[in-house]
Amino acid sequence: MRISTQTSMFTKRGDEYIPMLESVKRSCDAGFKVFEAGFCRALYGQNDLFEHNWEHLMYELRNEAEKLGVEFSQSHPVFIPGNYDDKPAELKEIYNEMMRRSIIASSILGAKWAVLHPVEERKATCYDTEQNIKKNAEFFGWVIELAKKHNVGILFENLPERETSKRKFGSSAEELAALIDSFKDPDIGACWDFGHGNMLYEDQRIALRTLGKRLKGTHVHDNNGKDDFHLLPFHGNIDWHSLMPVFKEIGYEGDFNFEIHKEFDNIPDNARDELARVAYKIGMYCLALA
Repeated sequence: MRISTQTSMFTKRGDEYIPMLESVKRSCDAGFKVFEAGFCRALYGQNDLFEHNWEHLMYELRNEAEKLGVEFSQSHPVFIPGNYDDKPAELKEIYNEMMRRSIIASSILGAKWAVLHPVEERKATCYDTEQNIKKNAEFFGWVIELAKKHNVGILFENLPERETSKRKFGSSAEELAALIDSFKDPDIGACWDFGHGNMLYEDQRIALRTLGKRLKGTHVHDNNGKDDFHLLPFHGNIDWHSLMPVFKEIGYEGDFNFEIHKEFDNIPDNARDELARVAYKIGMYCLALA
């Protein structure tokens, strides 16, 4: 298991987004050598993927990454918060194009996996697992087909379940496992988000053991169990000392990937590099626990 981080660790400077290449270089200087390519903000025009020359930028990023001796193990394509069916046509069009670019860019960068958020069947019932599985197969059918064409695997991520909102399909390890098993495809697995998991489980060891070999990737961050803060490990109340040994127990072969952008978004840009070095040290401490 290797320590990894999203390219969105350095993501905004004032009202402007920081190019992915700059983020990779600064993260590399802090010690990180493995990355998740973060494309989520492309939906709002705040990512290289939104630019007209996005393919050129991705090839440039890949070439520079090779020079730096770093690699991309996974990516996080765009997602639409809430119900896709209720969104305006213009946003749907942008989403579909940014999703297409996300998958192609993942392949250009050599990412083995792309992480998707499961969708929900809201017209039937959010408690009907079978209907939700069918909805995801239909909704992501073209994405999975495109990913296969470009040799990118798909990981479904568990979603946050807040006290103030209706529960979400895929927030539990059991539902995530059922969704993954329905495809009967070794190129479809799970990405466990620990911050989201902390909002549902008192003990996430249960979730990791439920997923077992299905687990191929992670989103690592911490919170208070109620809010999706995306903090560094030990900045919330997750018990990392008990969780880390379970990775070895289940034979996990993926990376320990930070999704901690909210730690960085609101601090001065000239302080982020030092925080990135602290993040790397915390990540290496976590790996030692495993």
